[in-house]
Amino acid sequence: MIESLKKTGFFLLPVLLLGVPLSAQQNDTGLGKIRTVYLDKKGVIRWDDHKEVALFGANYCLPSACDYRAAGYVSGDRKKMIDQDMAHFARMGWEGLRICLWGDYENSDNEGNLISNDHLDLMDYLIFRAWERGIHILFTPITTYTSQWPDVMHDTVSARGFSTFYKKSELGTNPDAIRVQVNYLQQILNHVNPYTGIAIKDEPSILFIEMINEPTHHSNDFKGSVSYINALVKAVKSTGCKKLLFHNVSQDMKMAPAIKASKVDGVSFAWYPMGLVSGHRLQGNHLRAVDDFTPMHTQELKGIPRIVYEFDEADSYTPYMYPAMVRAFRGVGAQFAAMFSYDMLATAPYNLGWQTHLMNMVYYPQKAVASVIASEIMKNIPMYGEFGAYPDNTRFGPFRISYEEAMSEMVSHEKFLYSNSTHTQPPDAGALKKIVGCGSSPVVQYPGKGIYFLDKVKEGVWRLELYPDAVLVDDPFEQPARDKTVCRLINREWPMEISIPDLGEFFYVMAMNKGNTWSTRAENSKFMIRPGVYVLSANDSLPDGPWPEKIGNLGFTEFICPGPAVMPAKVIIKTGSEFTAGHPVSIRAEIIDSIPPRDVSLYYRSFKFKKWYHRIPMHGTEAYTYEAIIPAGELKEGFYKYCIVVTSDSHELAYPASVSKNPWDWDFNTENLWQFSVVDEEAPLSLIDPEKDAEYMAFTRIGDGGRQGIYDLVPGADHGLSSVRLYLPVKADKSLDDYSLSLSVKNKILSRQPSISRVTGISIRVRGDLKGQDAFLTLVESDGTSWSEKLVISNNWNELFIPFEELEADKGVLLPQGFPERWNYWLSPAKGRGGEGDRIQPGRIENVQLSIRPSTAQIPEDNPWIEVSTININFE
Repeated sequence: MIESLKKTGFFLLPVLLLGVPLSAQQNDTGLGKIRTVYLDKKGVIRWDDHKEVALFGANYCLPSACDYRAAGYVSGDRKKMIDQDMAHFARMGWEGLRICLWGDYENSDNEGNLISNDHLDLMDYLIFRAWERGIHILFTPITTYTSQWPDVMHDTVSARGFSTFYKKSELGTNPDAIRVQVNYLQQILNHVNPYTGIAIKDEPSILFIEMINEPTHHSNDFKGSVSYINALVKAVKSTGCKKLLFHNVSQDMKMAPAIKASKVDGVSFAWYPMGLVSGHRLQGNHLRAVDDFTPMHTQELKGIPRIVYEFDEADSYTPYMYPAMVRAFRGVGAQFAAMFSYDMLATAPYNLGWQTHLMNMVYYPQKAVASVIASEIMKNIPMYGEFGAYPDNTRFGPFRISYEEAMSEMVSHEKFLYSNSTHTQPPDAGALKKIVGCGSSPVVQYPGKGIYFLDKVKEGVWRLELYPDAVLVDDPFEQPARDKTVCRLINREWPMEISIPDLGEFFYVMAMNKGNTWSTRAENSKFMIRPGVYVLSANDSLPDGPWPEKIGNLGFTEFICPGPAVMPAKVIIKTGSEFTAGHPVSIRAEIIDSIPPRDVSLYYRSFKFKKWYHRIPMHGTEAYTYEAIIPAGELKEGFYKYCIVVTSDSHELAYPASVSKNPWDWDFNTENLWQFSVVDEEAPLSLIDPEKDAEYMAFTRIGDGGRQGIYDLVPGADHGLSSVRLYLPVKADKSLDDYSLSLSVKNKILSRQPSISRVTGISIRVRGDLKGQDAFLTLVESDGTSWSEKLVISNNWNELFIPFEELEADKGVLLPQGFPERWNYWLSPAKGRGGEGDRIQPGRIENVQLSIRPSTAQIPEDNPWIEVSTININFE
């Protein structure tokens, strides 16, 4: 222990701080005076200098549970992993961190006595390193969910803390369980962190304590609920702890009166607006789901501080959802928000630990820049601001969010942040002091796929920090595995052009990070660059410094990034599988390799002629993306197969089979090929294939836990066609006023864009066994405007045709359904849409939905159902 402290350079820190009152302590890590917080009379959390607290960051779970084990799968040094990740927190400017500790499973006994083990040691170390980086903590010492999920559920021995002896539902009611929690809280808060020499109750980096994570609430027992909360509060305060205390409200909003009547300081809430664990990457526009977090407007919580202990755009990889969500959080007065959960640098390539979540600065750069922008929103947008509804709320203050451009940005006098390429011109490039970006802008032109940071050091001198290209090679939200890479880093040299007035057109580029020898000179503001840290200087000769010791809470020359893994090349198709006759056919693919290919060619043939391949060169359109266009009229209706041949200096491989053959070789013989079809302009467009689409269907949730759809797939039900049978699950929930299935059809619609404006209507083959219920077919556009028709259902198969002009603007549903609770389920037309004269815009259709809704007060004994085999869009 002593040796580890010596190596960090903070050996004297515990000695200096012991016995010194918090108000007088100085943080010897160079962060200046320790900041404390207080609650003002209006329920606003403020720093000791009276400024409002506004913190953004992430949950970080390495000390416990599946992240602890995931860290062990890829590295033997968990403390090094903490060092890396806290550095990246600081690099992004994050100032918030939630430590959710599975102490009730992993570092306590059945009586709540604290056990000193590796989990506790890593928690201590994490607190220490977070403090060093100027990061403030929300501490949750009891988690309530098994620490064995998902990979060691068979192990019933390793975790034997008190939560293994009590059901979650009795933690708030059983006197013995409450006594044990009180004992545990007192012991862990009195525990002295050996890395700081300070008890957890007094750790200056810990601002807030949420005593228990997502407890089972008993809102129908007001007196008992108040008593339980007060018991936890008393346990904390009995240690002399003066941190602000929070209790969960979002697991059951009916708890608001009990929380307000208790002695706890504030409420914590969570939000997953697109549900959890879809098992695949979600498509489409989900901004309509995050206009507002309505439940927090309740008068019962007025004047109570609130923090967001968890949130995420689960199963989604967008560069704009985090800013939109934080906008909503500020609208309800949140002062702290932590996404769940940050992927450790060493596990991020595989997305180990939490399948449905995805966040890492190096491996998921667009999302990381979006989080940097979200952090700025926390600081710059006032509490309880009103921003309106989509699409009006996509511009607010210096911020902009765009689904169509797949980006978010902040454009202020001194800061220019963008999560994807943008054409926005900053008001005064000469006044800029910070640039964070992915892609290109009027200030920085860069074709690579890594995140970069530009910080102004002084006039004519900037610091550039550039990370490798991060390229998705698989769906990160499928079932993870420790040997399944979902994102790959590639170190390539790319041209960069920086147009900053004080640098001029000719400036010097000097490497600063250890082991980096790359130096060059910009000509006409352009230069070649590779990942690393650099000083850019307008001086005739590069200055020797002295350089600042730090940029924020990051060392000036600090650069933490793994080397690229050695992996075979991969080809990923980025185009559809259906095209319209008479129009060009565009085949696009990503060629993912460490070295750019020398040649890329498309070879295609008719389905019936196995040896007659046509060749078309593919040309690079952007980093890693290549395209071949088969001219209009070249292909008749039919099925076609194709492969892509990638030629490098050392080999020639045909994909997807990855064989070292060329289709023009006499012995090229593989059926492992991609396929597309060319259809007549008037051929119907199929929106649903029950067998292929079943895994991508989203369903109304039963309560907060019933995420599996209530449906059947019926093979050959309709003259050999398979069907999907959707039930209204009254047996599971008699209160349901709707049960819906939703399927994203955005890519199918895009495949027919040349002729989509010539649609005539939609046909559906359907039958059912309804007992006084209504069934609806709904088409949802990208802005959420929904168009519906009530279906006439009988027990026999019928094909119904609905002309598009007869579809009426109506309510759709937001699926996947947000979590927790069901307060934003219905989807009304977007602002300015759905009125008289408005019509469906077929090219913007993103989802097709089937719904069953009760129309009588009588509840049937058996689940009513409808069954569908085909849904087709018809053309003239």
